[in-house]
Amino acid sequence: MRIPASLLILALLGTPLAARAPSMEKMLAGRTPGKPQGCIMQSQIDDSTIFDQGAILYHMKGGPDYLNTPTPRCPSLRSDSFIVSHTYSNQLCRGDILQVHDQASGMDFGGCPLGDFVPYARVKTPKPQ
Repeated sequence: MRIPASLLILALLGTPLAARAPSMEKMLAGRTPGKPQGCIMQSQIDDSTIFDQGAILYHMKGGPDYLNTPTPRCPSLRSDSFIVSHTYSNQLCRGDILQVHDQASGMDFGGCPLGDFVPYARVKTPKPQ
């Protein structure tokens, strides 16, 4: 059964912050940004990483990954938060509002509109011979 209003919850619970919150620079090292896009398919999102810089890296099934920096800047978006997005389509798009919640308390810290989705191809590791 398909529900027209999908609820996307991206929570990273149960993992120590230091273990799950690498820096954005490290995660994007060796990657080149592609042409920004307005939307990504929700069904292709495998996982996400929230950075303290106020950005989200959406890890997609089969790649590439997409970096989204909410505009205007979203100071409540940190690596120790989780996000909830209410959409009425199968896509997550620029302008969709994210609700930012604190992991420890579950408190809602307000909303932030998504910006463009910038693709970053994954770095290919050489196969052992």
